[in-house]
Amino acid sequence: MTLSRRFLLRGAAAAGLPLAAVAALTGCTANPATGRSSFMAFQSIEGDVATGRREYPKLVKAFGGAYDDRRVQGYVEGIGRRLAPFTEYPQLPYTFTVLDTPIVNAFALPGGYVGVTRGLLALASSEAELASVIGHELGHVNARHSAERMGQGMLAQLGVLVVGVATGSADLARLAGTAATLYVQSYSRDQEFEADMLGGRYMTRAGYDPEGMVGLLATLREQSQVEAAMKGLPPGQVDQFNMMSTHPRTIDRTRAALQQAQATRPADAVVGRAPYLQTIDGLVFGDRPENGVVDGRTFIHPTLRLRFTVPPGYVLRNGDDAVTARGPGGGLIQADLTPLRGDVGRTLQAQLAKTPARAFERLSVNGLPGATASVPLRTNQGRAEGQVVLVDLGGGQALRFLFAAPPGRFAAASGGFRETTYSLARLSPAEAAAIRARRLDVRTVRPGETVAALAQGLPYGRFNEAWFRLLNDMAAGAPVRPGQTVKVVG
Repeated sequence: MTLSRRFLLRGAAAAGLPLAAVAALTGCTANPATGRSSFMAFQSIEGDVATGRREYPKLVKAFGGAYDDRRVQGYVEGIGRRLAPFTEYPQLPYTFTVLDTPIVNAFALPGGYVGVTRGLLALASSEAELASVIGHELGHVNARHSAERMGQGMLAQLGVLVVGVATGSADLARLAGTAATLYVQSYSRDQEFEADMLGGRYMTRAGYDPEGMVGLLATLREQSQVEAAMKGLPPGQVDQFNMMSTHPRTIDRTRAALQQAQATRPADAVVGRAPYLQTIDGLVFGDRPENGVVDGRTFIHPTLRLRFTVPPGYVLRNGDDAVTARGPGGGLIQADLTPLRGDVGRTLQAQLAKTPARAFERLSVNGLPGATASVPLRTNQGRAEGQVVLVDLGGGQALRFLFAAPPGRFAAASGGFRETTYSLARLSPAEAAAIRARRLDVRTVRPGETVAALAQGLPYGRFNEAWFRLLNDMAAGAPVRPGQTVKVVG
């Protein structure tokens, strides 16, 4: 949970001209990468570069900034430089950046600007797999897919609020869902096919094993399924930031794209597992402490010097605007920061002034002044019962909890909600200073070690073993072997 980050919506509208007029004005351009003619909104390659140069710093900032590790940045840039000469536009000012976020994704902006998150680096297991990601993004650049979307007025999309107060309280609506924007909108399946085809072509010409593309895609699909389970979503359903949402692909279509690209495995094809693992050894994994960290069922924020714990069965997720926990029976807990206007009781009453809130009550949470009230909610699954709790943290700000459950289930969940409220505690300066970022540790398995033991350092509770298997390309139920090289988190 960051204190002030908000993504800005940047959009572009197409001219809306009839197709005949577009053709007459030569808005359709033949692309050397795809062989297709498509409407590029009258934007030239030089325009692509200008757009990318203007927008790239904003997007890098929105995704946590550049990851501050010269060794990792240099390694990723080296792979990009190896692939770029084999593209259709090798003269572009290609830029490659590792983004300091645990989100698993990659993106490309017009003109050759490519970003890869450290969350994706943690999941990849070889240089060939990372090269497949960068090659795929270079495919989007050279196919000029973003320019095509500008021509269709599809450059950006707005995330949808999931929960809102029944009477339309904007303040609580902002708490109850993240109105984030995604500059890199989901590509079409045809565009993904083209990017795979082009990326496979660049990979093989650069000497990489094209099977790296298929291997990483399998891992990403499994990761999206684990993420869905953690968020209480149906299998395969992902949020707007997941790579399988922005890059909808299937293994069969990727193999078909590689076949169409004639991406046969080159002699002495580079896989590069050992150098890759050596490079990411020590990579930051998960949340940065300054944004708060999840430790199982406990959220800890060393800067704010606070911690709280959610009930058993709930899975915590740290977002840009709020911390969210989903639990059994449709239970939901969200927490964010809100400014105080007056004391905590008057602040809560002001926030709920336009809602049919009831049962206002002042309380003390481990010595901190607080206030609470019940409020009806409306969710994307219907109506729900809710309760808001504000706790004065000092310095003119409060921690705000929103507890929600479907009608008829709130009473059963309320005991856990109460425990969460009263688990809130302040950290001592020494406790706050002791919080460190988790990092990948690449090492060999020792005799007697098990998956369960090796997964203990992960922050995902009952999903720790699933994440360990994702990180290490291990099938469900497969044991670790002594001497096996694995990525653990500590």
